[in-house]
Amino acid sequence: MGYKKLDEVMELLNDELDGFNQSIGRLERLTQNTDNIKVMPDTTEFERLLREHLNYEKVKISKLQQSVEEIRSQISKARLVPKIQLWIHYWIWFVSLVIIGYLTFKVSQIDDVRERVFNKGEQEVISDMREYFDQYPQHYKSYQKWVKEKDSVPNQK
Repeated sequence: MGYKKLDEVMELLNDELDGFNQSIGRLERLTQNTDNIKVMPDTTEFERLLREHLNYEKVKISKLQQSVEEIRSQISKARLVPKIQLWIHYWIWFVSLVIIGYLTFKVSQIDDVRERVFNKGEQEVISDMREYFDQYPQHYKSYQKWVKEKDSVPNQK
């Protein structure tokens, strides 16, 4: 009975070895087939996607640059308006100061002008009165009388 079992085990081992050898043969044939197969990687789809992405990014960058340029131009224009406004304010202040100075100078001369005008008017009145009194001497006498009365009465103010 011992031999029978041993023969069975041997037969099983032999079958297993034959199956193993067949598997190795198939594996060798598959390895030879895969060695003979030359796989050419196709990257055209990746390249197309990459080009699309790069073009999309270029468009985005150009739009961004345009926006930055527009903002830069608006900022530069915004700076010009206050500069112009500042110069206009300086000019108005300068003209105002010149006018105020001129008017102050003229106002300070009003007393001199009044005095000159008063003296001139006084001389004209005196010359006109002389002519009048020369024509009417009796009025000159009543005028002198009136001046004496006026000088004798004190100011009642």
